[in-house]
Amino acid sequence: MTTDTLSPVLQEFINKTMRITTTDTRVFVGELKCTDKDKNLILAQTHEYRYPTGNGLRAEVESGEGVVEEGKVKLTLKSRYIGLVVVPGEFIVKIEVEEGQGTMGSARGSMTVSVDRES
Repeated sequence: MTTDTLSPVLQEFINKTMRITTTDTRVFVGELKCTDKDKNLILAQTHEYRYPTGNGLRAEVESGEGVVEEGKVKLTLKSRYIGLVVVPGEFIVKIEVEEGQGTMGSARGSMTVSVDRES
């Protein structure tokens, strides 16, 4: 697929670092390389992050790894490098663009998030 057939909105994000959240709450952070008519996204140099389950979250709080602030738990999520990945469009619930260096891209391998303590 050539970039001429992509929507103008998607064209401006090619080669940008994206954060894609899927229906199973996984987060993929990688460089957008292309998409198709089914809205599948192909990311390169991708890291996958997973939120802990209820038991995993409880264990992190009890071990002192999760910092509790105002009813929320602040966690540093560990990642695994998966390289080139196709994220099916039907499972994408959120797409974010990394605007500059700092938050995620420079700290590959971990990501800090806040989740409700009741989760």
